[in-house]
Amino acid sequence: MEVFVDVSARQLGIDLGIGTCGWALLAEDSLIALGTRTFDVPETDKERIPTNQIRRQARGMRRVIDRRRQRMNAVRRLLADHGLLADGGKLGLATVRLDPWQARAEGLDRLLSAGELAVALGHIAKHRGFRSNSKRDRGANAPKESSAMLGAIAQTGERLQHWRTVGEMFWKDEFYQTRRRNRDGDYSRTVQRLDLETEVHRLLAAQRRLGNPLATFDLEQSFIDVAFFQRPLADSDDKVGPCPFEPSEKRAARHSPSFERFRLLSRLAALRLSSGAGERPLSDAEFAAACADFGRLQGFSFKRLRQHLKLDPSIRFAGIAPDEEGKRDVVARSGEATPGSAALRHCLGDTVWDNMLGTRPALLDAIAAILTFRDDADRIAEGLAGLGIEEPILDALMDGVRNGSFGKFKGPGHISAKACRALLPHLARGRVYSDACADAGYDHSRQTETNLDDIRNPVARKALGEALKQIKIIIHTHGRPTAIHVEMARDIGKSADERDEIKKGIDKRNSEKDRARQQFHEMVGTPAAGAEDLLRFELWKEQNGWCLYTGREIPIDALVSSDNRIQVDHILPWSRSGDDSYINKTLCFTEANQHKKGMTPWEWLHDDPERWEKFARTVEGCKTMKGRKKRNLLLRDSSRLEKEFRSRNLNDTRYACRLLLGILKHTYPDIVVAARPGPLTDRLRRAWGLQSLKKHEDGTRKDDDRHHALDAAVVAATSQSMLQRLTTLFQKAEREGGRRDFVGLEPPWPGFRADLEAKLEGVVVSRAERRRARGAGHKDTIRAIGEGDAGPVVYERKPVAALTEKDLDRVKDPERNKVLIENLRQWIAAGKPKDPDKAPRSPKGDPMTKVKLVTTDDVRILVRGGTADRGDMARVDVFRQADPKGRWRFFLVPVYPHQVFDPTDWPQPPNRAVVAYKPEKEWTVMGPDHEFLWSLYPFSWIAVEKADGTRIEGYFRGMHRSTGAISISPHHSKSLASTGIGAKTLASFRKFAMDRMGNLSEIEREVRTWHGVACT
Repeated sequence: MEVFVDVSARQLGIDLGIGTCGWALLAEDSLIALGTRTFDVPETDKERIPTNQIRRQARGMRRVIDRRRQRMNAVRRLLADHGLLADGGKLGLATVRLDPWQARAEGLDRLLSAGELAVALGHIAKHRGFRSNSKRDRGANAPKESSAMLGAIAQTGERLQHWRTVGEMFWKDEFYQTRRRNRDGDYSRTVQRLDLETEVHRLLAAQRRLGNPLATFDLEQSFIDVAFFQRPLADSDDKVGPCPFEPSEKRAARHSPSFERFRLLSRLAALRLSSGAGERPLSDAEFAAACADFGRLQGFSFKRLRQHLKLDPSIRFAGIAPDEEGKRDVVARSGEATPGSAALRHCLGDTVWDNMLGTRPALLDAIAAILTFRDDADRIAEGLAGLGIEEPILDALMDGVRNGSFGKFKGPGHISAKACRALLPHLARGRVYSDACADAGYDHSRQTETNLDDIRNPVARKALGEALKQIKIIIHTHGRPTAIHVEMARDIGKSADERDEIKKGIDKRNSEKDRARQQFHEMVGTPAAGAEDLLRFELWKEQNGWCLYTGREIPIDALVSSDNRIQVDHILPWSRSGDDSYINKTLCFTEANQHKKGMTPWEWLHDDPERWEKFARTVEGCKTMKGRKKRNLLLRDSSRLEKEFRSRNLNDTRYACRLLLGILKHTYPDIVVAARPGPLTDRLRRAWGLQSLKKHEDGTRKDDDRHHALDAAVVAATSQSMLQRLTTLFQKAEREGGRRDFVGLEPPWPGFRADLEAKLEGVVVSRAERRRARGAGHKDTIRAIGEGDAGPVVYERKPVAALTEKDLDRVKDPERNKVLIENLRQWIAAGKPKDPDKAPRSPKGDPMTKVKLVTTDDVRILVRGGTADRGDMARVDVFRQADPKGRWRFFLVPVYPHQVFDPTDWPQPPNRAVVAYKPEKEWTVMGPDHEFLWSLYPFSWIAVEKADGTRIEGYFRGMHRSTGAISISPHHSKSLASTGIGAKTLASFRKFAMDRMGNLSEIEREVRTWHGVACT
């Protein structure tokens, strides 16, 4: 039941990260409560691969193996039905001892026996070559791996021209005598499936010519149908969401002509041309000229747009530096403006393209949808034929599919093609997006209600789901706040690659700071006192040591922050733009800053045209400065500050954040919901002296997850009234020409820092217990098992390059492999030369890449005739038994995923408790006199007391299988842990339940379950 209390002016702050949710509830002058909740990120720890992708790949591999088995079963039955095999069972082909390559080659010239023909056909069916129906595996747009494979296939095809069949080539050509199979990254032994089909036809035709009665036409056709059958790739149009403007329509293909025209016109409508007379939008004639050649090329650079508009060199594109016009695309930040339209135009020809774009744009969009949401070439042909288009157009499109012209067609846009077509006439008149929507009868600010299950990114879906659950329980506990403020980590909603790029950017920035500190010390002669000194130094270097406002040189000794001759100025006044980023800062003389006050550079200098032109030339000539900063320095349309810049800089407009805010507003319509960007709360945190609570003196972050609660408190305090106070502070400083900084902003109440520090001490970080046994049932590597004198022997295959002298003592069958071992010994002694001519070779002369070695490992999990290592421990079942003196002794039984997943081999749970340094067969069996207590999962909360009285409590992190010792980490950090805690002789061993708010309740006993059924 929800708590109802007086909630006047209560603000809930949420600091949401990929795996964390900090929260804080503030009243007008007090901290009510705060905390941190962490949860598992649905991806691997090291590689950060989404776990659903791993599961999907594993399912795909199992599907491939199952289908291969089914195909070979069908082939064996077919061969048995046609009299080639006596037994169509699993071992039907194995009973015929014959080299299949030899049978395939000799079958062209001599009569094969039934068994020989069966072996030849079975070998072709098992290794049936490469064939892809995907439109993405063709042409210049094909993935790198597919391109490499197709290149290798082409070379194999050229070699095949000298032979009758693939089998004959592999049997007789010297190139294939040392190796007939591919290796990692080497596709030189790959053949086309079509060439193997040709071999079947020629082989059976030769056998019929030689009088083989078994080589019937019925066998030939039936074998082709079974051995070379391939399922079509699945379509993805059922996964496309509805349009927010036209709910009955699905979202458009991202590269459909109407969507690409919509994006281009939207960008052109927002574009401004800058000249001495100010800034202006494109004229109607310029608009028409810009769109006249739509779709001719994939990209549309500003340089090309300038040529279309025939602009005078003195006219600039607002926000675009002249030297960047050739690099920047008008529409796309990365990629091209119209790749889809260019591909269609190239395939159809200019005449057909122009006709269809003018009279049948909906048909072009439907074609693009089929090319986008269908991958299989046959399914594309079927879909295009269903549109009723003319045969020449259909043929041209299918030629494009086969040539890989549409490999870039992927993914939907955010609105439907119908909505795009409705908006295009209004955008073509120069109407900006919001006005065009109003003209078309659409509400551009309307958000469709979103189900979390519809979010494709699993990391974002998990984070948003956890935030909603946490907010719900906070409201249930403390009542409804008047406002909810959200700050979201910038990597939520990003792919692993994008997050890696963000991390690389952070690492690069940290390295730049380290170099700047060193250079500051060398050039200024004193260490940088703090961030202000470094900021001044970096701006000074960027500006080549000059003040952009005055054109005067800034002396290097003025860079220390205590020197008042210079100041850091917000180029666009903060009170109007809300931008405190580096690209909105410049280093200038104090008197210039005092004269500029709360104006933009244009507002300050434009009354003196000569001075403005000199300033503009200086800015544009600064090669070390980025284009966005130049845009700020040269901005003329100051009305954009309040309308666009301030709103964007004081809010988080990313998709994931907008989605969360939309759900919160729909769920809590009576609560004010707003987003707060990270840079703003970071500056407030510094201004209020809170950095020392989350960082060490050297600037490194403390390993303490409670800092998320601290950040949430700042987010909660960033109310609208606080922003107004900050704006007033900056306006006053700008009017008076004083120092513009956040330091002058008073905290939410006197003693805020002390109250927050005291409250943080009492926070217990809540972590989600990992109860579900998910993930790999065993490790990927499957090792061979052999028979030794003392029982089963496990082998490993080790790369030759990693071998040591000692490894040679473990080579399998040392007597039989004497020559091989000696070759390896000499190669290792010579320093492992990389020259291929000196590489170690087998007795047959083949180059060696891996060697099979004997290991001391036990057989762990049987997988397809071999053994694999266990997966990570799923849980530990804890039992106790009283010893003769009446003291409790504790027993720990490890449970693994493969046991949980396999009810056939494990109808009952494991029942052996670890005995230190003993093999599993000597572990203690749990009997009727052993009492089950509970199961421990990763991040179960436990409290233990050792025999010497030492007490440790925290999160259970795991058990060492060899010793039975457990590890416990403190609540505030996952990286810190107490290890080697012997469990058997503990004086006390207790388990607790941890709720989302960080509250603990002891668990006396649990019922032991197995496959969902009680078994205690």
